[in-house]
Amino acid sequence: MGLVSAPEGLTQERSGRVLARDPLAAQMLGAGGTHTLEIAEVAGRPRQVFGGAPRNLAVLYRRGMAFGDRIMVVQDERSLTYDQAFTQAAALADSLLRLFDVRKGTKVAVVTSNRIEWIISTLAITALGAVAALVNSRGVADEMLRAIETARCDVVILDADRAAIIAATNPDPVWPRIVIGQGSTLRPGKDADYAELCRPGEGPSFDPVELAPEAGGIVLFTSGTTGFPKAALLSQGAIAHSVSVACFMGEVQDVRYEQETGEVLPASRRSMATPAVILGPMFHLSGIMPIFRAISVGTTIHIMSKWNVDIAFDMIDTVGMSRLSFVPAMLWDMLRSPRATPETLGKVAYMANGAASLNPALLAEIRKRMPHCLLSNTYGQTETTAWTCSISGQAYLDHPSSCGWAAPTIDVRVLRDDGTEADVGEPGELWVSSAGLMTEYLGDPKSTAEALQDGWLASGDIATIDEAGIVTIVDRKKNMVISGGENIYCAEVERVLVDHPEVRDGIAYGTPDERLGERLFATVVIAADSNLDEDALKAHCRAHLAIYKVPREIELTTDPLPRTASGKVDRGKFLRQLRGEV
Repeated sequence: MGLVSAPEGLTQERSGRVLARDPLAAQMLGAGGTHTLEIAEVAGRPRQVFGGAPRNLAVLYRRGMAFGDRIMVVQDERSLTYDQAFTQAAALADSLLRLFDVRKGTKVAVVTSNRIEWIISTLAITALGAVAALVNSRGVADEMLRAIETARCDVVILDADRAAIIAATNPDPVWPRIVIGQGSTLRPGKDADYAELCRPGEGPSFDPVELAPEAGGIVLFTSGTTGFPKAALLSQGAIAHSVSVACFMGEVQDVRYEQETGEVLPASRRSMATPAVILGPMFHLSGIMPIFRAISVGTTIHIMSKWNVDIAFDMIDTVGMSRLSFVPAMLWDMLRSPRATPETLGKVAYMANGAASLNPALLAEIRKRMPHCLLSNTYGQTETTAWTCSISGQAYLDHPSSCGWAAPTIDVRVLRDDGTEADVGEPGELWVSSAGLMTEYLGDPKSTAEALQDGWLASGDIATIDEAGIVTIVDRKKNMVISGGENIYCAEVERVLVDHPEVRDGIAYGTPDERLGERLFATVVIAADSNLDEDALKAHCRAHLAIYKVPREIELTTDPLPRTASGKVDRGKFLRQLRGEV
């Protein structure tokens, strides 16, 4: 049977029993609580949302516009107030409309490193009702060009470095380019200089278009079994919903921190006031959503152009970074720095993990060296606009391998392969339903139909749900490696490996790593008389893949890979052989 959320949004019916939620979240939403839920129609379906929360980006942006002379964003020696940022975004939006006819539904690619211009561009594009396609700027030219084509972008905003990389492969693209910075030749009558388009003048003020929640907001790129990235369209309503969930869960963590430590948090260290520090790529949800959330509540966004452990400690000491969202590799680096003194580490009140499960040894080290830091783990996907489950505090320490309870407004279920409901503790595929589901994979109706069914999303992950309603991801139905916080889809790497003329077969996989979580390895089959070596094959991969997708080690063999009866590589058997279990 399907799941129906209870009216108060605290439980959901599951095969005749009640699936519990986080007890503290339930308390804050129950009678006399601090928040309320309401029903809203999303794409023709009733969905739970937070009462009074923005339902589109226009409302979210207008909240940000109220913060005027507060600092919105800082990068190195540059900073902009909220007024300055929205003024620049207004000028860029006006230029996009006048010069390139960008309007509701137009797809505009943003292909830049982490920088202030990325934020201004995304604000301007979405304020027009257009869709910002946020391309992986760490990719090689082929990857970036494929993403732009997949999303069918009409205009591309890119920095000079990315412009040069793409121009080496495609010097005269059909789409006009708006280039940030020097170093790129602009085509007369077709391209434009970003700085010129953003120069404030007598044009209109920032006035975001009011759209229905279903209207497109951003496109993110996620891979799958095909080996090529898919373009997931996330609506304005899905983004706004994710922001509201993040705000609520931050307040849950505030209350839990005070309950478990006995310490009253000062206003400056509460979730709604702490700065947003962007440590990872901004084309990831882990970079995007903190930006949208910060704008909605008026906090400052600090952009770290590249991960640097000393800069991280500088931010703890100077800007009050007391809430740290990290991947295990970042935390590993920080704890091994000479600056990781008890006094400095003690300034961090929260640490949120969302990339991969923590190594037990690393978790033990955190508990020893940061005994008053509240830890949390969150699970979500691009297709769910970041949020599905979360757990924090003592509950996380008691269940360190879990990702917690379904967040309020989000329903989950676990299904067997035949579509029936799994029993308590029985592994099956995790399905998710909420106002935050993606709209579609652009240009890929088959994959969309497979992923979205009757208002539910097939996550592609194998999970269990226990009697307390706690979700644990036990395996990946999709073959994916998480290394240093980056999702690497094995099918994409394998496609490149076997594309080499001397490779007959190949498999990519992850092996445990204390710092990175997992390291990407590959085994390839070559002919007995082949002269191909590991370095040449890695060079082939670097020519077609972002550097973090290149296997750290490649084993070359003449032995065939195990195969199933249907002729596919038997991944399970191969990995069992690798571990010496067969």
